[in-house]
Amino acid sequence: MVMLSFQDFAFREEKDSIKVNFLRLFSFTIEKEELRKIAPFEIKGNTIEFQKITQKRAEKSFSKLLNRGFQNLTNNITKNPTLYIHKNSGIPLIGSLSFGIVDKGSDLLEIKPLSSCNTSCIFCSVDEGFDSKKTFDVVVEKDYLVEETRRLLEFKKHPMHLYINPQGEPLLYAEIVELVHDLSRLPYVKEISIITNGILLTEKLAAGLIDAGLTSFNVSLHSLRSDISKEIMHTPAYNIKRILQIVEKIKGRIDVILTPVWMFGVNDEDIEDIVRYAKKQGFEIGIQNFMINKRGRNPVKERSFDFFYEKIKEIEKKCNIVLIQDKKIGKTRQLSKPFKKGDIITAEIISRGRYPYESYAVAKNRVLLLSCPFERRRTIRVEITKDAYNVFYAKIV
Repeated sequence: MVMLSFQDFAFREEKDSIKVNFLRLFSFTIEKEELRKIAPFEIKGNTIEFQKITQKRAEKSFSKLLNRGFQNLTNNITKNPTLYIHKNSGIPLIGSLSFGIVDKGSDLLEIKPLSSCNTSCIFCSVDEGFDSKKTFDVVVEKDYLVEETRRLLEFKKHPMHLYINPQGEPLLYAEIVELVHDLSRLPYVKEISIITNGILLTEKLAAGLIDAGLTSFNVSLHSLRSDISKEIMHTPAYNIKRILQIVEKIKGRIDVILTPVWMFGVNDEDIEDIVRYAKKQGFEIGIQNFMINKRGRNPVKERSFDFFYEKIKEIEKKCNIVLIQDKKIGKTRQLSKPFKKGDIITAEIISRGRYPYESYAVAKNRVLLLSCPFERRRTIRVEITKDAYNVFYAKIV
């Protein structure tokens, strides 16, 4: 008997196939007949046992099935096909806003381990969740993400704040505790923050993240009223009372920052309630002004920042609290850009993009987002149409 055990996989037997769950959120299937061709087998949790076969042959044959299965990797929430980006994938982690690392030349790095969300907020600026028009998801190997972050930190040589801020909910990432732990041990890391809607937050998970090195939770909540909260987050699974109970239990062990978005005409009467609650609990609060986003969900018109700050000042006076703070973001070295807007270069299309009309391409260790549907992997000539902060957009020429 040969036993193959896995940390990232869990197996579930179905009628004619085996469902392989990967990092909890993703899955693919392997036909039982394909497994029988290797040898008689038995499934037990995250282990598969083969009879009458050598260890080497079992590992080699099963590895082929796993590699084939990854071509059909699916997100269990969105049902979207999913790209797994790992250190041998040939896909860089710099160049895209959807995954990897975003560096805007400051002392703050955005770390994006996956795409996907368990809510569908009515104001979502990046169109994530159940109502998203996106048809493709991404998940990044933890070790690859940590290693590329380390390389960038060593280039910057400056104390940095790492902000785990994916297009979606970071607590969906199965290895979020391990990711925080490994990132916190890197040179030059000063702080690590997570922004979360709180649905998956438990006292045990919070404790694990704190012990791993997390320094702050940015909790995205927009009303203290149960019915309004569910409407804004657009899911009946949102339980504001439970979330508040958890953050109250962990206060004092970690910075808790409440980050409501003020949607004028939607949650006007809720903002002051949140401010008073934060003051009572000793939480920080960072109120955001809702802004229209071309690809986002826009339930209301945006209001000018002059109007926004006027309303904030009114609440400051009512609640005797300072809400407008001038927190400066320090400048740091930024990686040089291998190409600029207007350049015509050769790139390899490697994957479909998150929307049906997009593709990802690779050139000079950068990811490019192309405005064309994916057909097949191929080498083409493209023109760079946008190059801000080593995030690149391009079109075929």
